[in-house]
Amino acid sequence: MAASSSRIRSDCVVNAPAAVPLKVAITQVDVDTTASWPTGTLNTQTGAASHGETSCNHAAHPMFIGIGGGRGAGKEFTCRNIIDKVRERGFVELAERVVHLHLDDFHRELAPGDRVQMDDGKAEINFDHPESYDFELLQSVLQTLKRGGAVDVPCWNRRQKRREGTRRIECQPRVVLVEGTLVLFVREVRALMDMQVFLDVDSDTRLGRQVRAELKCVASESQEMHEALKRFLDSYLFMAKPSFEEFIWPTKRWADVIIPKGDGNDVAIELIAQRLIDLDHSK
Repeated sequence: MAASSSRIRSDCVVNAPAAVPLKVAITQVDVDTTASWPTGTLNTQTGAASHGETSCNHAAHPMFIGIGGGRGAGKEFTCRNIIDKVRERGFVELAERVVHLHLDDFHRELAPGDRVQMDDGKAEINFDHPESYDFELLQSVLQTLKRGGAVDVPCWNRRQKRREGTRRIECQPRVVLVEGTLVLFVREVRALMDMQVFLDVDSDTRLGRQVRAELKCVASESQEMHEALKRFLDSYLFMAKPSFEEFIWPTKRWADVIIPKGDGNDVAIELIAQRLIDLDHSK
């Protein structure tokens, strides 16, 4: 993984013995029991020109909502459902001005050596580790949107594990939904949020959803499916699960709203949609 330009700071409890290295050799999983979590602060200097910022006048900054939770909790579907609920209630113009950001799009590019090892099957990369994300870029994007500027956001190919171009977000969204496993991990990002949500879905349900999604992407031949399932479960047991327990689960403490059953909780989603409508009317 390419080295970060600054260190990540989080108020979440980090237990070093449970930490997993960012890159794990497939033949052996080494757990560093002596490492401690890095300290320091995010660089808050935002190079607006490097992110395609343009100025735009606006009366009030958008409402920012961060939605966290483990993989398979239904964060992306929850965002789409919130937007649909707002539209169904007749607030079409508001729904059209809701921006949906995926934390996955802010993955750092792999270093050339790491990509070669991953492509050759010699190493597995832990994409659930905090250092795999560019939180500085996320913070810069959110600050630009808050100031009313337009911004280019990278697009992450989840299957190929690489960035593929950018998408342009024009100025003056009314609401910005930011979803991802570690959206609530960094304090500077949390400080920009008007509402913080955590989808609390049990691990069996999340694992089942991820397995189902993984198997949809492979051929039906039993041997290929067996190998794909083995790779996925190895990755889950040795990286995704420890990362959830170490980094993602502790972010629940920062949530203003905890949603049991995640995306299956229609009542909670209705309430959040109504909150968007109420706040939009109050501006």
